[in-house]
Amino acid sequence: MSKRPILIIDDDREVCTLVTSVLQGEGFTVDAAFEGPSGIEKARAGQPAVILLDMMMPGMDGIAACKHLKQDPVLKDIPLVGITASADLTFTAKAFRAGANFFLAKPFSAKSLLHVVDLAGEAFQRQTGTRRQRPARFPVEMPVRCAVGDGTHPPREVAGRTENVSLGGLLVVLPELLAPGTVCRLHLGLPDGVLPAEAAVIWQNPQPVGRDRFHHGVKLLRFAEDTDLVRFRRFLSQVAGGQAPGAQA
Repeated sequence: MSKRPILIIDDDREVCTLVTSVLQGEGFTVDAAFEGPSGIEKARAGQPAVILLDMMMPGMDGIAACKHLKQDPVLKDIPLVGITASADLTFTAKAFRAGANFFLAKPFSAKSLLHVVDLAGEAFQRQTGTRRQRPARFPVEMPVRCAVGDGTHPPREVAGRTENVSLGGLLVVLPELLAPGTVCRLHLGLPDGVLPAEAAVIWQNPQPVGRDRFHHGVKLLRFAEDTDLVRFRRFLSQVAGGQAPGAQA
């Protein structure tokens, strides 16, 4: 996708914060507006690649804002995702008639959000011929230990596993929820030994997977040594080539 931002227009600031955290964790630039008129102005100023628009806002609601966006000759071709907590299917139909290209029902998971943004981004690419470069992500399961501490007590360890990995971050399953913004010391069980890294939790999904285990999006911040980065790059290259041996505990 292009380097143009993703714009979220929603009066719920917590939703805007969550969307921003998830998308920034995947390398997107994000802008937010908390009501329709300012959202339209931000769209005109920023020319976003995708617009996420809440359909149920006070004042100018999402249906009216959607119509304004789709009637604007400069903005009308930007893919628009309508989002709402309403279970009324007729409301969804109104959103599509107003011009929404995709639809996302609240509450939504980070996985669903990223999926619909990717779909909308593909529509943008078809229209513009541009592509957004994102780190290659690979489905890899390996053990990971997260050392978490607040600086006043000895760090405690939370053990889990990865589900996919990239140069920028990891999808990790852990037995407890870690709050977004938590900085931790990771110990990744690479095939050639444990690899330490500093990382931060970008998002978490409170809906459990399996028995009391939760998905977390984790962004890699830094490695202790340049050689550690070389090791991780080599591991990803081996995975990409189908040559990586089994990971270690």
